[in-house]
Amino acid sequence: MAEANINGDHLIRVYVENGAGQRFEADVPCGTKIGKLAGDFFNARGWPTQDYMGRGQRTVVELVNPTNTDDTKRLNSDEDICESGVHEGDTLRVFPESRAGIVDQRARHMALAAGYNDLQALCRENPHITFTANKAHAPDLYMVTLHYISFVALPAGEDEPIKADTHQFEIELGAGYPGYAPIVTWKTPIFHPNIKHPEGRVCLGDLGERYRPSMGLARLVRMLVEMVQWQNFDAFNPFNPEAAEWAVQINHWPFILAIGGYPWQGRIEQFIKELDRAGQPPIIFKPLSPEP
Repeated sequence: MAEANINGDHLIRVYVENGAGQRFEADVPCGTKIGKLAGDFFNARGWPTQDYMGRGQRTVVELVNPTNTDDTKRLNSDEDICESGVHEGDTLRVFPESRAGIVDQRARHMALAAGYNDLQALCRENPHITFTANKAHAPDLYMVTLHYISFVALPAGEDEPIKADTHQFEIELGAGYPGYAPIVTWKTPIFHPNIKHPEGRVCLGDLGERYRPSMGLARLVRMLVEMVQWQNFDAFNPFNPEAAEWAVQINHWPFILAIGGYPWQGRIEQFIKELDRAGQPPIIFKPLSPEP
């Protein structure tokens, strides 16, 4: 390990973990601010610098107790690495503040174990779903594979998208789980209004905004199955505008139907306009009894 950088600052080697336990190694000058280390780690991981409300994202850096990884000390972002009590070989945990907040580690461990059991049961029921996990017990990082026909790209000038039958996404249960929603990142090519490829961002709708710990992982995966089957999409709040524009055109609906999807999931007033343009007469509803 190098002892100093080009400016003569003493370097120490530290290990940095994200909320899912993935580890990284870095040689850091002693004079580096904790906040700078967090910012550099955010940039390296491609994490957003704003929260879902557009506010500047705050970070948490914790020093992990080597004899008990559940015991951590939150560090001051304005202090230097070495004056914060960080030594050679120590492990730091970095994550967005919105994913922090779990105090009861026993409750977190129980939630992680329950989620693992739920996913195992779901896969036994549905052979189209498989997964791998980062741990044999109470994992917090999953790679889930779905075996369903779905769209992966729209060739230029074509109406019918290219299809594939294998799709993967990652589920990360951050330090705030189960108090905060899981983080889902789509890993394979996908053509869907609410999934942004290649960044992998997934719009979870109400599940993301109104997440409750009782929802569990199985419900999340079922919802993503519905998304890949085009049985669940929102063309009016899209992450992929091209897919959204494609989805609302009636002449494309047969392609959605062909993979088992539900073509119209939009706002009712827009649906009526589309039907009017297509020249389809309105449905007549006759009362079964005289009106008062």
